[in-house]
Amino acid sequence: MKRRFIAVAIAILTVLSLPLCAQAHVLAGNTSKVDYDNADPNLYWIEIDLTNQIISVYETATGAVVLQSLCTTGGEETPTGAGVYKIGDLKERFGYFVAYGQYAQYWTQVVRGVYIHSVMYDSQKLSSMSKSAYRNLGKAVSHGCVRVLPHVAQWIYYNCPPGTTSKVTAIKPLDEALRSAIKAGIPAYGDYQQPADDKAVIADVPATVRYNKTPLRTGFSTSKDKTVQNMSAGEHVLLLQIGAEWCKVRTEAGKLGYIKTPYLLFYPDAPVEKTQAYAAVKKTYVYEKMDTEAEKLATLAAGTVVTVYENPKTGWYSASFNGVSGYVRTKYVKMSETVAYPELPIVETAPVVAAQGEEASVTTSATQTVTRADVSVNLRAQPTSAGAVVATLPPSTPLHVMSIEGAWYYCSVGAVMGYLHESCLG
Repeated sequence: MKRRFIAVAIAILTVLSLPLCAQAHVLAGNTSKVDYDNADPNLYWIEIDLTNQIISVYETATGAVVLQSLCTTGGEETPTGAGVYKIGDLKERFGYFVAYGQYAQYWTQVVRGVYIHSVMYDSQKLSSMSKSAYRNLGKAVSHGCVRVLPHVAQWIYYNCPPGTTSKVTAIKPLDEALRSAIKAGIPAYGDYQQPADDKAVIADVPATVRYNKTPLRTGFSTSKDKTVQNMSAGEHVLLLQIGAEWCKVRTEAGKLGYIKTPYLLFYPDAPVEKTQAYAAVKKTYVYEKMDTEAEKLATLAAGTVVTVYENPKTGWYSASFNGVSGYVRTKYVKMSETVAYPELPIVETAPVVAAQGEEASVTTSATQTVTRADVSVNLRAQPTSAGAVVATLPPSTPLHVMSIEGAWYYCSVGAVMGYLHESCLG
């Protein structure tokens, strides 16, 4: 593993060699699939100083400052709440804010909808970094998230995994000397060098919607977040952020939003299976010769998959379709890539737990049963005995079984949903 370097500030910004990590690691389960340089949540802790608008990372064992920089926290109408939190599961390399129409790099969830991330961008082009967001570092003007320089966000993204302690404090005294020293080390907007990143692009995880009337929301943390679409069982999405409670998704139509994790079927630790194929992008033909005046041997409707062998001439492929060999125009036959989505074992309507600020609706057609009469049982977030315990149910608790995955039953108990092993049912 190569050693990483980053600018930090104690009295002034200086360049320090960061600790060498033993190996990269991707966390298992319902967590975003980041290739961490450090996977130990106890190695560092983060302090976000609301008074001075300074973010600092400390080495837990020694208390040494590993990283320090100016930041931008929430403004008067959308303040960043003080408190001690554990870094959440949700991460995203270069994501779009559904509610605000801008992008940011290296998202790390602090709590709920509050992230540490880079300053804003107008697009996914590095040259589109917002001048105003860059110049507002050190001011409390964000929507509630913590904006930092891109290289600072990058280091936190790869070195502060879920469970890392993050203290947001508003009680530190004003320290203008430290603020000035840090600000002096930040280059002018035009001189800032975007950080390099040689890690492989993370594959979006394919998922299938489990239930009818599943809400796709603009967010998940406030009553201002809205349902933008109700999705149907069997629809497909790609997961951009993965967490035990919520996932950020992109629909097949390209719409972005958040869906509750229990409403999705996916396998976060399985390799993403992709298939490449040539298909007609509009109606076209298989010709006998490389000439549009030649005989048409077969008609290809839009979406028809064909076998392409070679590109013998500009504008033409030699190809075959349904046993007919000939030539197709490259203009109308393109390579496409598809992913394999999980198939629903059972498609049923389930009660949808309302997000904050909405009323629950939707009735259930699932099977009613009870838990064992002789023992309390654990309802889990994932279909495994290692899954987080959502609730402990007393003997003979009534519940609804909504789907079955092997020996695990996906159940609802009032507004609570999770998995029970078959041995837990009466």
